[in-house]
Amino acid sequence: MVSILTFAGLSAPLITPVATAQGTTNITIKNFAFNPGSITVVIGVNNTVTWTNEDTVTHTVTADGGSFNSSVPAGMTFTHTFTTAGIYAYHCSIHTYMKGTVRVLSESSSSTSATTNAVPEFPFVAIGVVLLTTVLLVSYGAVRKVHRNNRTG
Repeated sequence: MVSILTFAGLSAPLITPVATAQGTTNITIKNFAFNPGSITVVIGVNNTVTWTNEDTVTHTVTADGGSFNSSVPAGMTFTHTFTTAGIYAYHCSIHTYMKGTVRVLSESSSSTSATTNAVPEFPFVAIGVVLLTTVLLVSYGAVRKVHRNNRTG
């Protein structure tokens, strides 16, 4: 899902998590790719992942380490709940170039990880836009003043 942030006449897309209900995160299989290809989930928060096959052919969702494996015919879904923290690489065993990764965090490590990998939120973006606008306006005023002094002097 993509939301649009508009501030001071500027628009920017904001990427929001792909989750339908608390505890579930969705991955779409479409155009022979897993979308998104890499996700992070937190045990006890959104650690149930559902893959939905929107292609017209069967795919598999097969963990590289063998912890899960399912054939997913066109229009069908596969759901797996992750209960152990770690990184789970997976692929389609029919179309081996199709790959994805699920990073699973324990509930206690998610708050630490979230703060260290945080993306600046709206107030920081707004401050940046205001500062940039101010610098541009001050620079423009200074250039006009120099130009005006050169014409009259």
